[in-house]
Amino acid sequence: MAVSTAGSSWHESNRGVSKFITIYLSLFLVILVLSKFLHDYPRIGSIIPEAAMIILVGMVAGLFVFLFFEDPHAEEAAYGYDDYGQQQQYAQGQEEQVQQQTDSLADSILSFSPTVFFVVLLPPIIFNSGYHVQKELFFRHLTPIAMYAFIGTAICTAVVAALLYSFQWLYGMESSFLELLTFGALISATDPVSTLAVFSSKHVDPQLFYLVFGESMLNDAVGLVLFNALAHLLENHLGQDIQVGDEVKQFLFDFVVAFLGSLVLGIVFALAMAMLLKYLDFRSTPILELCLAFTFMYLPFVVAELFHLSGIVTVLFAGIACRRYVEPNLSSITAVNADWIYRLTAHVTETLIFLELGLSVWSLIGHGAFSFGFLLTSLLACLIGRAVNIYPLTLLYNLTRGRKAGNEQKQNAVNEAEETDYVAATDDNIDKKQQSNGTTDDIATAVQPSPSFEDDSRVPWRTAHMMWFSGLRGAVSYGLARTFPDTNDKNTIVVTTMLLVLLTTFFLGGTTEIMMNILHVPTGIDEDKYLESIEKRKLLPGFLLRFESSKLFPWVVRDAHVLKNKKVDKNQADDEDDPEISRYENIEVVSEGLHRISIVQTNRNRKIFDYGA
Repeated sequence: MAVSTAGSSWHESNRGVSKFITIYLSLFLVILVLSKFLHDYPRIGSIIPEAAMIILVGMVAGLFVFLFFEDPHAEEAAYGYDDYGQQQQYAQGQEEQVQQQTDSLADSILSFSPTVFFVVLLPPIIFNSGYHVQKELFFRHLTPIAMYAFIGTAICTAVVAALLYSFQWLYGMESSFLELLTFGALISATDPVSTLAVFSSKHVDPQLFYLVFGESMLNDAVGLVLFNALAHLLENHLGQDIQVGDEVKQFLFDFVVAFLGSLVLGIVFALAMAMLLKYLDFRSTPILELCLAFTFMYLPFVVAELFHLSGIVTVLFAGIACRRYVEPNLSSITAVNADWIYRLTAHVTETLIFLELGLSVWSLIGHGAFSFGFLLTSLLACLIGRAVNIYPLTLLYNLTRGRKAGNEQKQNAVNEAEETDYVAATDDNIDKKQQSNGTTDDIATAVQPSPSFEDDSRVPWRTAHMMWFSGLRGAVSYGLARTFPDTNDKNTIVVTTMLLVLLTTFFLGGTTEIMMNILHVPTGIDEDKYLESIEKRKLLPGFLLRFESSKLFPWVVRDAHVLKNKKVDKNQADDEDDPEISRYENIEVVSEGLHRISIVQTNRNRKIFDYGA
């Protein structure tokens, strides 16, 4: 009879899982249909971002589940059966234990566990962002990106905590400054997915696009490490006095070790995978090769967690390094398929995160954890903290760039003067040619000057305004709030974080295009012409570039000498030393069954506005 009881329990458990999956797949299908509608009608999509639509679907479904849905088998879980099939109630202690283990299906639908969120859902999103970063532009704007992501995140965290601590009398909470500082760290992580979607569709100024994209990418990593260090400090001193000097030293040590250690681990992982693919050729078995590429999204994360490092930082830099060192060792078909798998997995997991966020709104608010005063004060603190982050650092960066920018402007003026003289001389030749041949169309077309783009040596204030407006909160902030230390105000902080994500996604994300029109942000930029117009800069300093080109690349990349000597364009002599140029044109032999396909040449140039979505 015991077997029968276990079988019944197994049956009921699977029924619950089936219901769970059915509900989520049905909601996912609804989201796909609505997403198609938003893509087909971009004017509506510019007002209602896709992320906001997903949250809204989750909120509607969550309200229905919260109000009407009850698990019909929840009561039966408190009962067992004796050897004669007669119903018999468990002892009180056993009943409470069973009830805890068999929570209602509604609770399971309305919320994921933080472990599922961080281990299953978040790594593919972060890896995909790093994998699809356009390195030429990322390194071109690395200085301001790093300033906003590192210094700016710390400033925003401190400003939010200071403002909330100073105005506690407005919302009636008595949180410690360390608790508010931890909240400031998690709410400083930005996720402008809705803004980037509008930027990409409108082809905005590439400098603006990469400042927002790059800052949000590094900002997530910095915010997560900062939150973990502060949360660890908070957990160790709940209700205790803090020795400020010693704890500051410990905090700085934890932060630096966690970030730098995770960064190094991510790069080492990518190099190890590159060597594996170099010396163990998987190109004749594309399915196995693709399976190996799939593990790149998760393996760096779990290894970092085993070493008590930041899995998110590790997987971010693993994605950046895998694109540079691992991808050249993949076959063309696997490289393309892996690229789509990374995009697909990131899209699905991000959709599930926003859906779960919408589903859990009513469940958390229904438990009385909502505080309007704390929400309003937090919203104002976030906007002010973002402003204190962006504007002073923009001014500082522009001041440091002043002298160099002046020299560049002088050089540009000389180049324009030379171009004017060249065009004038060419006009004389055209007149002579016209007299002899009677046509000027082909020659005139050949000497048309290339379109001019804004000087990106400084950050214009228009760009700074748009960056401030792009400070949406998203998946990382919400996930960190779910892991907030168990203080008296934890539930209020979780609900407030959730509502801040909703408000910024709906209102800031939904009015992005309106703000772009107000600020006259340049749109319709031709990517190819822009890349041709910007000056060529090496991605790494001279000695690092020489080391990578002469030592590292031959060490980890198959046929590195072929990639180095092959040139995309004979006229691009300045890029001869950078393997980044040639590695996207890969020469390989592909095997299909018993037939041997001739050498295939692929050219997969990435675009500026491709951020992996």
